Amino acid sequence: MQLLAKPTHAVWACVALSACATYRPTPLEPQRVLEALESIEWDSTPNTPNATDSSQSSPVVGPLQLAAFAVSTHPELAALRAELGIQHALLVEAGLLPDPELGWDAMDGLASQLVTGSSSSVDAWAGFGLLFPLLGPGERQASIAVAQGRSDEARYRIAEAEWNLTCDIHVALEEVLAAETLLAQTRSLTELATTTNEYFQRAKDAGAATAIQANLAQGDLQTIRLDGLRADARVRQARQALNALLGLPPSVDLPLGPGVDPSNLLTTRGTPEQLTLHAVDSRPDLAVLLAAYQASEEGVRLAMSQRFPRIAVGTGIRITLPIFSKFGGPAIQTARARSEQIRLAFTARVHTIRQEIAAGYEAWQLASQEVDLVENGLLPNAEQSLQLSREALVAGEVTLLETLALQRSLVAARTRHTEARAERSKRAWKLLAASGWLLGASPMNTEPNPADSQ
Repeated sequence: MQLLAKPTHAVWACVALSACATYRPTPLEPQRVLEALESIEWDSTPNTPNATDSSQSSPVVGPLQLAAFAVSTHPELAALRAELGIQHALLVEAGLLPDPELGWDAMDGLASQLVTGSSSSVDAWAGFGLLFPLLGPGERQASIAVAQGRSDEARYRIAEAEWNLTCDIHVALEEVLAAETLLAQTRSLTELATTTNEYFQRAKDAGAATAIQANLAQGDLQTIRLDGLRADARVRQARQALNALLGLPPSVDLPLGPGVDPSNLLTTRGTPEQLTLHAVDSRPDLAVLLAAYQASEEGVRLAMSQRFPRIAVGTGIRITLPIFSKFGGPAIQTARARSEQIRLAFTARVHTIRQEIAAGYEAWQLASQEVDLVENGLLPNAEQSLQLSREALVAGEVTLLETLALQRSLVAARTRHTEARAERSKRAWKLLAASGWLLGASPMNTEPNPADSQ
């Protein structure tokens, strides 16, 4: 029993030392999280190296400032950056050597006890062993390369998220500006309809207009007021959606303004084929797949380096024979299949990008043609027709119904004009993003922003 007591004391000493390493969990309180989110305020000072819009010389905030602010405050990007920290830690772990193994075997003491009927301290000390596991040829380098590839993949995922967020912010800003334009137009038309309604109310009181005509004018006024309520709700919803992308509380009201015209930028970028060539060299989502493919290829190299017997040397020698794992054959096949799957996924993504840019280019051209038709035909005609009808109405040459119909036509024309311009800008921003010309505002991205050329 004395033979077993000395190693037992050492074991208990190790257990006591390990108990000293403790960690106090950090609590996560939902109320505190909500308070932190509510405390975020707009900061107009983030670095915007590519900002050349009007926000640089006036209090109006443009899309580049919004994007630069969002990439530093959005909660989802913060979570992705935390993932990057994990991958960096795993990269450090991948370069570490295996820990030495210290063990004790009681077989020497038991054999002496059984054979000779006695044992000594020599038998106890003979049971101790120290082994150093050896890595396979190229295993450490392959392990580091795999971890580096996954770290690069996590880094490009952040760039991809910033890229998507930047595009969404540009599109959301166009929606806000379009909604505010429609609201202003509706208010102007409300004033016009109010004037018309008051005219017919006075005319009815003087006996120059019928009650039906006065009721029609009042009904038209109420319809436009209802459109005003919807336009006001659309502005609030659009601003809340934009605030969500910025990581700001829903109640924040920023002075927003447009930046550069994306259609002017797009006309200088070439054909769909040229846009596609730029996309395959610039898009972060392709960079993510390339990094994943590189990591998978290094994973094949790692699996091949682990197919050899595992050897540990020290006070003795230990060899682990990979018989049941078939000398790493299944692991190598799995790694190769994973690499092939990522390669095919990359090919499929390039195919999707090509189709996306071609369809986006056609949609942008269609929207541009619609804007030209509305600006040069529909809207001027509606404005002129209403003006002529109001003059003719005073002269008694047209009826109220004709005037109200032309007034509704003007409302529809102005609405269509605003919607068409907003849709053209949205499609242009999406196409610029799809072709890799509109990247995130993070310093991680070295691709120039399209605003630089202006």
